[in-house]
Amino acid sequence: MHNTITDFLRTSHTCLLLVHPAVSRLEDAANELLSVYDWPRLSVGRELSPVLLSETPQRRSRAARQWMKTHLGEMSPGPVLCTNIYLLFEPTLKLDPLRLMRDASRVTRLVVTWPGSYMDDVLAYAVPDHSHYRIWRKPEVFIMVLE
Repeated sequence: MHNTITDFLRTSHTCLLLVHPAVSRLEDAANELLSVYDWPRLSVGRELSPVLLSETPQRRSRAARQWMKTHLGEMSPGPVLCTNIYLLFEPTLKLDPLRLMRDASRVTRLVVTWPGSYMDDVLAYAVPDHSHYRIWRKPEVFIMVLE
């Protein structure tokens, strides 16, 4: 993992997804990175949910996009470790979480723990039976599949 992180930090890429279907494996990777690199951590679900609860349902999508942009901008230049991204996949928010991460990474370099899979240029969130399952073909981000 550390060789990939080093490669990522040496490139012009601004967003790295650490991909694995098991949340526990992603959490282990996040903890390892925090102990080695001491990057700031953004637990998206924990920090964004109170913001969204204070908004009307019609305004939550816009509020989520603005919060990500503003909050991560304050953490610039990064890298920032983004974890617990599940809330971004809530269907009522009508967000494209991958696009949101790519856009936010233009301001602040991101390393994102992504629960899902990546195979044959197809990035997936969750597993096919999950109600929030989504896929992206040729996602245009730096991706590392964790073992």
